[in-house]
Amino acid sequence: MEVRLPDLALKRIFSFLDVFSLLQVSQVNKDWNRVADSNYLWRAHSLQRWDCSSITDRHLGAFTWKQLFLHQRRKELRLSLAQPDNFTYKITKNTAYEAGLAYLSGNTFTMDEQEKSIICSVSAKGELCAWDVQEGTMIWSSPVQKFQFSNLVTLPQMHLVITADRSKTIKVWNCQDGDPLAALPMPKTCYCMEAHVTKDGPFLMVGDAAGDIYTFTLPELRDVSKVTAFQCAIVLLRCSPDKKWVFACGTYSRAFPQIEEGETAYEISSFQLAPHLEHPKWIGASDGYLIVFPSGPYLLLFSITGFLLQRFQDHQTPINNFWADALYVLTTSNNSVHLYMWEEGGRPPYLRSCCHLDNTWRDHMSHGFISCVKCDNASIVLKMTNITESSIMVMYSFNT
Repeated sequence: MEVRLPDLALKRIFSFLDVFSLLQVSQVNKDWNRVADSNYLWRAHSLQRWDCSSITDRHLGAFTWKQLFLHQRRKELRLSLAQPDNFTYKITKNTAYEAGLAYLSGNTFTMDEQEKSIICSVSAKGELCAWDVQEGTMIWSSPVQKFQFSNLVTLPQMHLVITADRSKTIKVWNCQDGDPLAALPMPKTCYCMEAHVTKDGPFLMVGDAAGDIYTFTLPELRDVSKVTAFQCAIVLLRCSPDKKWVFACGTYSRAFPQIEEGETAYEISSFQLAPHLEHPKWIGASDGYLIVFPSGPYLLLFSITGFLLQRFQDHQTPINNFWADALYVLTTSNNSVHLYMWEEGGRPPYLRSCCHLDNTWRDHMSHGFISCVKCDNASIVLKMTNITESSIMVMYSFNT
């Protein structure tokens, strides 16, 4: 402590610290506090935890990266500790098509406590629609398309929506103009898509009916690479939040290969499911080489080498819907919803059980079932489907 290190050396040393340790060293003295509060260190922690590479110092205004990081973590903590009484919900009939829902706002990075959540859906008429979750109102819709949409993903950081339709065409939208920004016909049907932002820019991954994984730039849809992963259709495709590996599953395969993306792609691990486990319809991925998926009433957390790390049973009946991102995991069963949260840094216990919402909307749709569920740090949205009635959206807003 008698020797004062240069700021550059201290900053380099502090860059190896986790958030808690960084907060501790900031209390040692004024010099360490000044270095530990630098935007460089807190931006690095923000990028490690969230997909916020599109945020610049100009977007922060008078705030620092440390303030933004701690503000985001407080919002996450409030949601993880939420009880059913902390939510209000709105019911909206929208005849949503089975292409699903996706957040356009995502886990937004603002200092506004009253931030808005924007959700995208596909109508039965063949329209792409954007909804204000807190108000329960539609704010934009595209013209009716000639071919029905079959898949939908979003890139909230760039306010982009990517769709695939029954003519095997991929389109990129900004949910403001009537016409797509780009369109690309594919040789085979697109079964799954993933959109992400990396240090090299935004990209889209597509798994098709032939077992190929394509990578395109966004929003131009310029071809980057093509990898043959299976000899059957790829029905599940997930990129890890740190963008280091891709998890794919084929239609007829009980094996789980992981493919690492770079100039070349290769399999880094695979394992067979135990015979008593159901083949998963959904999977989620987290940093630290973790995967999660439902099987019957259980939510199972595995390492990518096939080691079972955790088994949750927060539902008494089989899980019938599932959703996961880098922060949260949602499961539904018998018209109830359970929220989980990933532990920071991939540390044990890895995934934490948080909040359970019962079917308070049951009176509005007595014979419906949850066909889609999504979440950000301000809201939870469900799509309820009924064979004899129009579909509805149940929009939960978290009361801060």
